[in-house]
Amino acid sequence: MTYLELFNVRGKTALVTGARKGIGFAIASALAEHGANLIVVSSQQTPNDELSKIAADNGVSYTTFSCDFRSRQETLELIEKVKDFTIDILINNAGLANRAEALDHNDDLWDQTIEIDLTAPFILSREIGKGMAKRGYGKIIFIASMWTFLGGKNVISYTAAKTALAGLTRGLSNELLPMGITVNAIAPGFIETDITQNIRKDTERVNWITGRIPKGRWGQPSDLAGAALFLSAPASDYVSGVVLAVDGGFLAN
Repeated sequence: MTYLELFNVRGKTALVTGARKGIGFAIASALAEHGANLIVVSSQQTPNDELSKIAADNGVSYTTFSCDFRSRQETLELIEKVKDFTIDILINNAGLANRAEALDHNDDLWDQTIEIDLTAPFILSREIGKGMAKRGYGKIIFIASMWTFLGGKNVISYTAAKTALAGLTRGLSNELLPMGITVNAIAPGFIETDITQNIRKDTERVNWITGRIPKGRWGQPSDLAGAALFLSAPASDYVSGVVLAVDGGFLAN
């Protein structure tokens, strides 16, 4: 294999959850530009004109499915819908951050967040991983968070789910890597997306966070694309069980 081929995903099929916008959209776009066929899934997923054009311009297929990952039944139905696809790359990106102080964080908020951020990614990885294991090849990637490493504030269920994703990454890697499947996670830093919009309304907190980021700015969804491509491509065949922070240096500061 030449070095140019290390990042070649042409002909592979990637399923990306939460791909309608933000980080999921950026990752799906990068994979399509590098030749991967796309299956994109979101709770309100409809064909995205921009993503559809990127796929068409790069000669790859583009398929959309809608799935509300709060519903276990819809998650299982999605697996049935995609069973005839050969999925080589699974990007578990869809996520939810319910905000409330811990003592007011009720059971419904907890259950929703854990179902979307932890249980659905596990079920998708388990079921799609079966096909990968039969073929002896696959790439499973979870989207973790800074709260995988830190406690957060007023997002206790999100912190619990994202912390658990690190354990899920390591545990699945131990079992699946001998079958030819790498399992890794990306932990985005403070990225300008919908999930951080409430934080970004707090000027004092924004200034504190920005001051701690050596890069000197908040991240954009596109900042995650390179890491996702690396973990989706042959370049990372000897990398597994890793939670890769893409945070502008935040954790090191």
